[in-house]
Amino acid sequence: MFAKTVGESLSSLEIGAGRLRRGFVRSTVVLDIESDLAVSWLMPLLTEDVLDALNVHLDVRVRPDPPRSVLGDADLAVSWGAVQCTGFKTERFLDPIVFPVASPALFGAGTKLEDLGIFTSNRLIHERGLYWWRRSFETLGLSLDDAAGHLFFNRSHLCLEAAVRGLGLAMGDDATCAAHLATGALVRLPQPEMPSRDGYYLLVPDRTQLSRPVQRVRDWLIEVAHQTRYSRKSAAIKRP
Repeated sequence: MFAKTVGESLSSLEIGAGRLRRGFVRSTVVLDIESDLAVSWLMPLLTEDVLDALNVHLDVRVRPDPPRSVLGDADLAVSWGAVQCTGFKTERFLDPIVFPVASPALFGAGTKLEDLGIFTSNRLIHERGLYWWRRSFETLGLSLDDAAGHLFFNRSHLCLEAAVRGLGLAMGDDATCAAHLATGALVRLPQPEMPSRDGYYLLVPDRTQLSRPVQRVRDWLIEVAHQTRYSRKSAAIKRP
């Protein structure tokens, strides 16, 4: 009797879930995206007003590393570097510009951010390796051997979080740091900009007409990517 009751309950649940899927299938949009970009760039953009305006059931699937293929049920994907996937076309999306950032709490009153001593007197936060800070120090005429210390993470959003907490200087970019810079949680340190080694691409179904929900999400992603580029140009104009 117990087994029969459990079986009937599972059967009812399966039927209910099937109805839910069938009811949502036309308005659910699955977005496949790498976790760092999702946490640092996408999440601050997903406000109540944005979700109401999109009027879709957004299903965000994150991966530890940038997708090199598209999930079987994904409607859209954001990849690091151009990826060739059957049934999808790629659109250039974001071209990050890299620069050092830090919490303003690190610096005392009267500290001049132009002082190169900032870079050697604070811990350097790295994502996986030394590449970006080595490039930065070479540009500044400094040596990594003179750094006060090092802290490593394998995720860029953890590097930024560590910087927000005042644990050292991190490398950020105009996409993933935008929210922190806007709130003042991080400040950009004076240094020549460094173009990223690659860019993010938007993978869109390769067909003549997208469904309206997918089209709305695609158009919104393109719009906010354009705003990121516009903000970069505005900042460059204001910078002395």
